[in-house]
Amino acid sequence: STFGARCALCHGQDGKGGGEIAELFRVKPSDLTKLAQREDGRFPFADVYHAIVDGMDKPGHGDPVMPIWGDYFMADALEDRGVRMADAVEIATGRVLSLVYYLESIQE
Repeated sequence: STFGARCALCHGQDGKGGGEIAELFRVKPSDLTKLAQREDGRFPFADVYHAIVDGMDKPGHGDPVMPIWGDYFMADALEDRGVRMADAVEIATGRVLSLVYYLESIQE
């Protein structure tokens, strides 16, 4: 899965923020199972989507150490599949949406 391959190293396989390298960061990776809880029970779909695509660069989050996955997914689509830019945008968007739906499914 995309989560296991790209996110779990920092956020942990369970999404709770205890990945293998989480202790290396000044600001601990977020517990991704509590996103809805922090928003009064409403999963912040658009905010999560934009955080994945654009990275984290918000006050209070420390240095923006979360990779900008939108750029990575675009480069991956262009390099590995040899597709046109328009197709790469759709592939990257699909990967991000799948990831956001997965995160929505693991809310506690």
